[in-house]
Amino acid sequence: MTPLFDRRALLRLSGSVAALSLLPPLARAEDTVNAGPPPIEMYAGSPMVDHIALSPAGKRVAVISQTGDDKLLIYFDVPGGKPKALHLGAAKIRNLFWADEDQVVVCDSRTASLPQFTGDKQEVSLARLINLKTNKITTLFDKLDNFYGIVIGPVYRVKIDGVVNLMASNYRMDGAFNRCLYRFALDRTIGLPVYEGSNDTEGFVIAPDGYVVAYSDFNDSKKEWILFYNTAPRGKSERFRSIYRVKEALNYPSLEGLGRDGTSVVVYFANGESKGEYHEISADGTIGPSLDTSDYISTTPLFHPTTKRLAGFSHQDDWIGYDYTDPLLKKLVAALPELMGEDCRVAISDFAEDPRKMILYVESPEDAGSFYFADLSTGDLEVIGQNYEKLPVEWITQKKPITYKAADGLQIHAYLTLPPKREAKNLPLIVLPHGGPQARDYIDFDWQTQTLASRGYAVLQPNFRGSSGYGSNFVEAGHGEFGRKMQTDLSDGVRDLIKQGVVDPKRVAILGASYGGYAALAGATLDPGIYRCAVAIAGVSDPKTFVEFIAELSNSRSSSNVLYWKRFMGDPKGWEAISPVKQAAQASCPILLIHGTDDTVVPIDQSRRMESALKRAGKPVEFVTYKGQDHWETVGSSRIEMMKVAMAFLGKHNPA
Repeated sequence: MTPLFDRRALLRLSGSVAALSLLPPLARAEDTVNAGPPPIEMYAGSPMVDHIALSPAGKRVAVISQTGDDKLLIYFDVPGGKPKALHLGAAKIRNLFWADEDQVVVCDSRTASLPQFTGDKQEVSLARLINLKTNKITTLFDKLDNFYGIVIGPVYRVKIDGVVNLMASNYRMDGAFNRCLYRFALDRTIGLPVYEGSNDTEGFVIAPDGYVVAYSDFNDSKKEWILFYNTAPRGKSERFRSIYRVKEALNYPSLEGLGRDGTSVVVYFANGESKGEYHEISADGTIGPSLDTSDYISTTPLFHPTTKRLAGFSHQDDWIGYDYTDPLLKKLVAALPELMGEDCRVAISDFAEDPRKMILYVESPEDAGSFYFADLSTGDLEVIGQNYEKLPVEWITQKKPITYKAADGLQIHAYLTLPPKREAKNLPLIVLPHGGPQARDYIDFDWQTQTLASRGYAVLQPNFRGSSGYGSNFVEAGHGEFGRKMQTDLSDGVRDLIKQGVVDPKRVAILGASYGGYAALAGATLDPGIYRCAVAIAGVSDPKTFVEFIAELSNSRSSSNVLYWKRFMGDPKGWEAISPVKQAAQASCPILLIHGTDDTVVPIDQSRRMESALKRAGKPVEFVTYKGQDHWETVGSSRIEMMKVAMAFLGKHNPA
């Protein structure tokens, strides 16, 4: 289908779009065409758009971008407005949205140890209201006694009697550590209390007018999840009563949002007869029928941008798709392929209060990711920015979905990326397992995969057993298979590609982060003879000490987080056999360890233990640390240097 707009022409003209003209120039595409692949910085550097938001009226756009390690808040009118920028410093931005037409909310995080809150370093969240007229910045909870200036969970935008307020929650630091919900007027620095829950309170469902519909508690010691419903009329003090309880050791329900009628709530059930289903629960505790009737395995509820009521479901396979039940939203989504062209992958990044005005994210074989402002009421379409504008088209390669059978016959879905300008024959291979492990890879542009492919490597990304997105049975197939079949699922994919003649069996390496880092270490120590070298970024190296870290963090040896990991790792009696630290003497190839000092998810101690074990065993190992880097590789300069170090290591031990 031919798009209604000449998208390529729009992209060529995008240099006039304000947001990008404020940033320092990168290497020009034409400089790299004849000089081999683009520099690693062009892939591993931060994308042009980190976060993007459309104002409620659909007239202004805010963008978080980056210059060096410093973040920029860039804002402008659409269509065609002149940009302004505000420097935010080396902040770790996690979310961005408009409060009104002149003020934005920026949520960031920092690694900190807060007395009375947590003894260990944790990643804590902050929410700041920025007035773009005055540049005044207000940090929520910062001026309230007995609270740290942080937020727990999301920040809500509501209209109380037609006036925009923000609502957010935090733990009170005066002994009980109860989770308290507050509202903040945009012109005040002090918030007002709305409701005080308990230390077990997880989150709230809040209507667009600020009415607190429901909240849930989870008691980790009792393993009990409780849903509370507000029985008070609007305008009166909240009056909650419990309407639903579930006792589970793991996989308890989750409160998702407002139901279709504006009074019920949507709950996801991860266990029992309703396992994997979304249901509405009414004020009297009645559970309605399963809501999502699609055939897709991986679904997420979609809520209307204005009413906040359930409006459909998204499905996620290779790319995201939208199954709206709301008539207008359904019609808008149906128009997107014709608007952008069927060769595009399109995702909706944000809506205005009038959902006909939206921000679209688009990828194609010739585009590594661009953002558009679209007004379907007028037909206006404007390029806001390209994530990798200087990346030459000929150095963008596409992931190909493939399937293969594991040794026990289980079907494994994966992605294969081939290097540009190379025949798919006898290629060097990098296996790139995802983190999680209950997560998955998608077909989207992936800077790490693209970097590896640009250097001549084929890249295999298996969604091994235990991955999400393929149903609960597939997840459960990974239980107890940590370092076992979850690991051989990777090497079974290698063998399949070797059998096809795509891969050179003598030139295979493995690189991964987080759980993928564990898989890299396990590939070197537990699955010998497959890999010539391994790169482990922030990887788990020893199940026993890692679970002890999670237990200390949770203040419980039977917390849901601990049980999550034990479920995958299996009987603790078998942990030594799947511990790369304990099996370091079996390492069959050189290993590179990379870890950030501010990692609060997998502590750097895991890499230090691995380095010590390998050195004691006389095995080749290199260890590189990055000060201030977190688990998500937020610091852009460290991410670039990390990739350069990894590429040099791969080039030495597994040359392309």
